[in-house]
Amino acid sequence: MSIKIEKLKQIIEELKEDLGNGFVSTDIWATADAQSLVGYNSQPKAVALFNEVTRMLDKTLKNAEFPGLGDYYLVHLDNNHLVVILSIGAYQQSILVDLSKTTMGILMSVVLPKVLSGLEEATK
Repeated sequence: MSIKIEKLKQIIEELKEDLGNGFVSTDIWATADAQSLVGYNSQPKAVALFNEVTRMLDKTLKNAEFPGLGDYYLVHLDNNHLVVILSIGAYQQSILVDLSKTTMGILMSVVLPKVLSGLEEATK
């Protein structure tokens, strides 16, 4: 499966526009090797660790006989920050936002649908 790097870069540019000053960082990586393909204020250590968190969360849900992990999960952090981890096929993306500078409405209603669509398009 090939990935369109230019489309990934476009996703990052749209995040900058849609989230403005609330956009802190993002990385898009292949789950197989946990190496960032593109990013903005990249955080390689976070990529490696969230790759493992996603694997463990998926395993935990299956072992608990819960429905499987969907396209994303959210983690609310200190200092009014939030990280969204998206998982589309063999790729993942982290998006770190400052909720004091953007809204959950923009994130959930505008940004996430657009990013999910863009990731699907980039991985076709």
